[in-house]
Amino acid sequence: MDTTDLVLGKNCKIEKGVILGYNNLSRLREGYEDKDRTVIIGDNVRIRSGSIIYAGTIIHDDAHIGHNVLLREFTSIGKNTSIGSGCVCEGYTSIGNDTRIQAQCHLTANMSIGDYVFMGALVSTMNDKKMRYLRPKIEDSPDIGPIIKDGVAIGSSVIILPQVKIDVGAIIGAGALVTKDVPRFYLYVGNPAKKVRHVQDCEVIDYLKDLYRVFMIETYQRDKEGY
Repeated sequence: MDTTDLVLGKNCKIEKGVILGYNNLSRLREGYEDKDRTVIIGDNVRIRSGSIIYAGTIIHDDAHIGHNVLLREFTSIGKNTSIGSGCVCEGYTSIGNDTRIQAQCHLTANMSIGDYVFMGALVSTMNDKKMRYLRPKIEDSPDIGPIIKDGVAIGSSVIILPQVKIDVGAIIGAGALVTKDVPRFYLYVGNPAKKVRHVQDCEVIDYLKDLYRVFMIETYQRDKEGY
């Protein structure tokens, strides 16, 4: 375990074979500097064997990192969030509080995941709209990953394309291919993913109940007025 530039909280459990502060980067993305390389681990964090935590990563209190997880540079993990075994986060990404990322998910660089999100196993995300490798004539595009808002639930084996926004409380069915923005409190399924219905009350987490009630009132008024 490399403890260079490490701030370690109380009551942490760091298992054998974990690397903290991996620092051999090929390049830094715009807006980041070498001086920001400290790894910060909060209180009561558990990191299981085989995981590699790059420089600049922040893991907040009560988070749980599974076996053989790769968290690249400048990843932020929120309080009481768990990252399942075999997950890869390509860095420059923020993951909120009380979120659950199941095993073997691929989180692309430069994306955002909110609070109280559930992500099933084998979800894959992308940040590059154009495959430019060895294709110099293809115009460059910004590498921006998906934005996943609070309370979203994503089924297993979903693929989410670059720059897609999945809004508050939405649900994505297993195996879907998400190619465009998903509005709040709607269920999308299929390939490509399409709107099926708005989510039901029993499918909304308590954290979002008040917002959901407002949404349903607004939806009823729009339907009544024929919009």
